[in-house]
Formats: sequence, C-alpha cells, structure tokens
Amino acid sequence: DLTNPDFAKWAESFGAFGAVVERTEDFAPAFDAALKAGRISLIEIRLDPEVISTTTTLSRIRAAGLAKQPRA
Repeated sequence: DLTNPDFAKWAESFGAFGAVVERTEDFAPAFDAALKAGRISLIEIRLDPEVISTTTTLSRIRAAGLAKQPRA
C-alpha cells in the first residue's frame, strides 16, 4: 500500500515551519504559528476524501448523477 509522506515533517527537514491540521478548528492556531515562525511555512490539511465541500460528499454527487442516467 502506498501512503503519503508527512509533508509537515518533510518541510521541517528543509528548515521550514510545518504543521498538520485534521480538524477545522485546528487551522487558525496552525496558521498563527506559521505566521509567527517567520520563515517559509507549510500547513498540511488532511481531510476525509469523501467530503468534497461543507455541503456535500462524493457519494451524494455520485448518487445524484446515477439517478439522472436513463434506465435501460
């Protein structure tokens, strides 16, 4: 299985500030820390791949598209 690297750690290995955000409420503190770091910064935002926006999911979009297809 392939997995993504820890991009925040990777950024840190080059001297940048790195942070990982997994919840919306954690973004503001990470952003503030990045601003205070005074150097190039990377904030990795890890989201559920199913959630495409705040109002829908990929499953809902897929279901709506399938419902519009003509039946054979």
